[in-house]
Amino acid sequence: MKKMTERGRILSGLAAEVAFAILPLLVVLMVLAHAEHSTRLFMSPEWSFGAAILFGQSLVKFVSGLAHGGKAATGPVALVLALLIVFGLAPSLLVLHMALQTAEAESDPSRWLQFFQVFLFCGAAAMYMLLGTIGEMWNKSQ
Repeated sequence: MKKMTERGRILSGLAAEVAFAILPLLVVLMVLAHAEHSTRLFMSPEWSFGAAILFGQSLVKFVSGLAHGGKAATGPVALVLALLIVFGLAPSLLVLHMALQTAEAESDPSRWLQFFQVFLFCGAAAMYMLLGTIGEMWNKSQ
């Protein structure tokens, strides 16, 4: 049996954490399937909740790992943080706001809103895996 690398162990741990972010979506799917409305899964604002949480956790993992390692160049780190906030966290919170308003009005969200919140969730999971790995690798390198 091949020995798992440090990066593999880190990725496995991060994937487990992402799985817990998916758990509420599975509960929503079960409720909707029981009510015979499983096609409404993509209308659920839980996608946007999950995206906002994962983008925020990406920031925390990345910054805490780099702060502990202490050798990162400030320019690239500032750029990554700014891009993550501007193109990840802020849009996911805006989409969450719109999804919650739509749910409160008891109307169906538009197709683009459904697509965008699922897209943001998948992007947040990818960023969490990427930036979490970088942060953990920096943290372990000391």
